[in-house]
Amino acid sequence: MVRRKRRDVDIVVHPDKCTGCLLCQIWCSFKLTGTFNPSLSAILVDTALSGVGAIISFTEECDLCTLCARYCPYGALEIRKTGAAVHG
Repeated sequence: MVRRKRRDVDIVVHPDKCTGCLLCQIWCSFKLTGTFNPSLSAILVDTALSGVGAIISFTEECDLCTLCARYCPYGALEIRKTGAAVHG
């Protein structure tokens, strides 16, 4: 299990649940660039090297908007609130 964190939210990755549908990448690319292009997203899904599930990682461009997790139909990306308030 991999975590991507900000102060109020974690994105918890469950790679064994990933089917490689790329919906997370599609929605992320739309938020970042206004186009549906998985190669332009801040989340990377690699199913080629994994026997079951996928290797899921985030680039430096990820701002933890949680859009990827909200559109994951398989539960491979989970939003967990941490309880910390974000000020500013």
